[in-house]
Amino acid sequence: MKARSFTSRSKGFTLIEVLVVIAILALLSGISYTVYSHATETAARTRCTDNLHRLSDWGKEFAAQNGGKLPSSGMKDSLLSAKACRNWWDALAPIVNAGQPDLIPLTDKEPNMLPDTFRCKNDKHLTYFNSNDPNQPAGPDTVSYTSWLDNRKGRPMNVARGQALRNKPWLSDGNPIDGRSVITSQDFDEIVVPALERHQGAIMVLYADGKIAPVDDPTFEKITKDS
Repeated sequence: MKARSFTSRSKGFTLIEVLVVIAILALLSGISYTVYSHATETAARTRCTDNLHRLSDWGKEFAAQNGGKLPSSGMKDSLLSAKACRNWWDALAPIVNAGQPDLIPLTDKEPNMLPDTFRCKNDKHLTYFNSNDPNQPAGPDTVSYTSWLDNRKGRPMNVARGQALRNKPWLSDGNPIDGRSVITSQDFDEIVVPALERHQGAIMVLYADGKIAPVDDPTFEKITKDS
């Protein structure tokens, strides 16, 4: 009986097989990254939406105590202290910290302490350090949102304007500047545009009527011109 002959086969992979495996791994890696990026961005937008909902509630409480006006940065005709008038977050601080008297500064020279509701997780301009304490000194470098309400004398937003509030931004993503609201195209370029990187080219907006929506750059520029 003749012995069977077996054709010897290399135990290694051929070059084509290796390239196919690499291509498949690269494809899977790309898909995984896309899914991860989408999930991360969705989570960031959800967190921002939650922040803005809470800020809207505090804004309504502020308006109820201040003749229907929402706080802007630099409200010239407000009865608030000079410090509280300078920035919208300082105006909200007494309401935010009403149940935590230890967070209310003893003098106007001390910064207000505010929770991380005022900060976006995707905001790279923040200079505060992560810690177990969510409360941080409030300032342009530790707040992620900016005011859009006209801060010139006699112009702060009045809730009584009703229907006009629907298309009026109150707060949005931005790198706030001390004492300034977004009124001019220069304000928009300097304060809002740097925040476009946070949500893949969109800006999270809280309107004066409480509506919250992500708005793309071109649409937002139109809102700026119409404000």
